[in-house]
Amino acid sequence: MMRKISELERILIEGVSEKMSPGDASKLLADMVVASATDVSLDGSRVIFSLEGYESPVYDGQHQFPVEIRLLDSDAGELTAVLYADSNGRLYELELIRWDGKPLVSPDLATLKFY
Repeated sequence: MMRKISELERILIEGVSEKMSPGDASKLLADMVVASATDVSLDGSRVIFSLEGYESPVYDGQHQFPVEIRLLDSDAGELTAVLYADSNGRLYELELIRWDGKPLVSPDLATLKFY
């Protein structure tokens, strides 16, 4: 079921945009404004975005936005967040990877770092 993007998703997208060139950042932020989210996993660790007024191309792969995102889960589990674009460079997916294989609990934004 589609929903508005969450506060966590907004913070991650804005943080990625701050590490990008001004033109690319503005495109990403414009996508965020018209984005809806669909949870693909039960724990919220994988989200697909739909953009109002944009017809996604036939799936032809995705690529990571060129920013590394690290943070901890509330129980100190190490997380990496990966924000993906579709083949046209538009906002597509967010994945939160927990390296110990346990389910996502609640990402600790105080530990958030962008590289």
